[in-house]
Amino acid sequence: MLRSSVKIFNPLLKRGVRNIISFSSNNIRSIVVANSNYKIVGPRKSPFFQAIVTIKRSISDEPKQLYTKLSDTDDKNRDTIFQYTWGTWLTNDKLEKEKRVTKFSIEGLTKVINNIYQFSKTNPNTKNIIGPIKLDNQNINILPNNTTVSNLNILNPDEKQVFIKTVSSIHEGKHHRVYKLTTNIPNKDLILRIPYLVDSPENIFRRMQSEIATQDFINIKLKIDTPKIFAYGLDSSNPVGIPFVIQEYISGDLLMKRWDPLLDDEPNGKPKQQLMDVIDCISDIYCKLLSFEFRSIGSIYFKKDVMNTDYSDKISEIIDDRWCIGPIVERNFWKDKKQSPSKEQLGPWDKKDVTLIIKNLASVELENVKQRLALIEAGSSPEIDKIELLKEQKRTFENMINVSPYLFTSALNSEVSQKIPNFVDLLKPRLFLPDLDPMNIIINSKDGNKPYLIDFENTSVKPFIIQNSPKFVEYDGPKIYNIKSEIPEYEKLPDTEKAQCQFIYKRTRNQYLWEDALNKRQPKLITSMAPPIKRLRSPYVAMSECKTDDGYLIIDENLLQLKTIWSDLFENKIVSRKDFPLEFTKEQIEKHINDINKLHQKLISTPFAATKGWVPQDMFDTLLNNGVIVPDENGNYVIKSHQKPTAPASSSSSSSKNQN
Repeated sequence: MLRSSVKIFNPLLKRGVRNIISFSSNNIRSIVVANSNYKIVGPRKSPFFQAIVTIKRSISDEPKQLYTKLSDTDDKNRDTIFQYTWGTWLTNDKLEKEKRVTKFSIEGLTKVINNIYQFSKTNPNTKNIIGPIKLDNQNINILPNNTTVSNLNILNPDEKQVFIKTVSSIHEGKHHRVYKLTTNIPNKDLILRIPYLVDSPENIFRRMQSEIATQDFINIKLKIDTPKIFAYGLDSSNPVGIPFVIQEYISGDLLMKRWDPLLDDEPNGKPKQQLMDVIDCISDIYCKLLSFEFRSIGSIYFKKDVMNTDYSDKISEIIDDRWCIGPIVERNFWKDKKQSPSKEQLGPWDKKDVTLIIKNLASVELENVKQRLALIEAGSSPEIDKIELLKEQKRTFENMINVSPYLFTSALNSEVSQKIPNFVDLLKPRLFLPDLDPMNIIINSKDGNKPYLIDFENTSVKPFIIQNSPKFVEYDGPKIYNIKSEIPEYEKLPDTEKAQCQFIYKRTRNQYLWEDALNKRQPKLITSMAPPIKRLRSPYVAMSECKTDDGYLIIDENLLQLKTIWSDLFENKIVSRKDFPLEFTKEQIEKHINDINKLHQKLISTPFAATKGWVPQDMFDTLLNNGVIVPDENGNYVIKSHQKPTAPASSSSSSSKNQN
């Protein structure tokens, strides 16, 4: 029986972490398969076994056990392993959780694992095999270079088939669920990753294609350690019954366990070695990712996955006859879009025009807003209350289309190249991992404590000049580099103000240490961290990270800030146009100031506004038990201090308005 002795990680509470991946709540769940008395079943002596399955739902060190037969696919006992438990939504919780159910066939999974091991026994010399191989009639892809006996180990002499002993749910992420599999293969556990089916099958298919090829490229071409992928299915028409990836299990702690961004300095003023160890570890990986210079802008795929598609005529960059650059899979090109973007909007694009990615993302967002407005006008949308907000969004994305050609065009001018050191290098497309973070690096305890990179979702290839720093060190607030010299009255300040100064200093320090590490490893790229260059790319970064409807205000804020320094950029020959390409009236600026202040107030005063009403489960349970969160009459939840006043019962007109 599997026992869990982990410390639970909660990103809001900053707790510690143990073991593989991350543990999102205190509901660790697993299925234990007891196979001591299995037997062959089926008219053709199927190699799959009847077994007893133990389902464990653990909120303590003594998990509750439920029993089910492996072949009993209709047994409701096993359904708990598929249910989403990481958090609760204050609104539409049932619907949101239903979208994230990851039900799969355990019997079909057993079949796939046996196919993997059978393939490893007969796997030919893999040096000349280009890309994945599809198994006949099963819609399963295998990576031959990984699926070898040396990587998978072998069965005991008295066993002829692989069977699953344990299926443990160990991570429920933003986009996928992670299960740990133990089998009768000695010392070789596996990972099963399943995406949530919240997006269209087409989007999931393409994103998985790129994610798997990117992981393969990073491991083979860049020599960065990653878990080895053995097999995957890109849609639900496979024995598992859902898109999946089966890969190597890496034993060890997350690097996040060592990361404390608010760690005090040493008495001599130098950062502690613990802090430097994390930054150095990730910087080494980061600079390997940046080392390869591409000729196109888009995302990485296996060559054979793209060459026979509608995008084959746009492929101009093929690498080692194994990978190519295809359509981009960055989050905002596909997330929550009313219709799929056109082929032209997704690339790939030639590196000669570094602003095409900016223009096309803006056009994708603009078309999505137009679709939403059209549905409102046709009376087919419940978003009637958002019509003015969507019109403001429309103007913002039109502005982004109009400003994009002027952001970096002069960079190809020799005068600009001479003005800014290594500017041409900043324009070259390089890998960008949006989730490069201590949470996504495992220190492999069985491989000399080497760091293993584990998250490749939404990865793109784009000019370095428009790439922002990783989120765990990025800081755009006020700066304090030295408290004693910059705040001479520090010791006389109240404790609350001292704490604020310390927070600002430590965030400033972390960003400086990161940029210093980049300068030591890739000095030709450090110019991209100069404040004017950061400001120049800031509207695009805000657009690429926009996750809520009112996020357009952050884009507008960055456009207005860029406007204030545009003349300086022109005088220094960083931009080619003298006048800022956009016009903002006095009324528009005043309205923006008022609206963005309201947004900031909303984020400060409304709990969980930044997470769209999603609450981590352990926090939700505590707040619910303490009466801070209460259910309402519609099946949703409200924060007690934020409940709207109920209309007087005696007023029929008021009551009617309240219902509407």
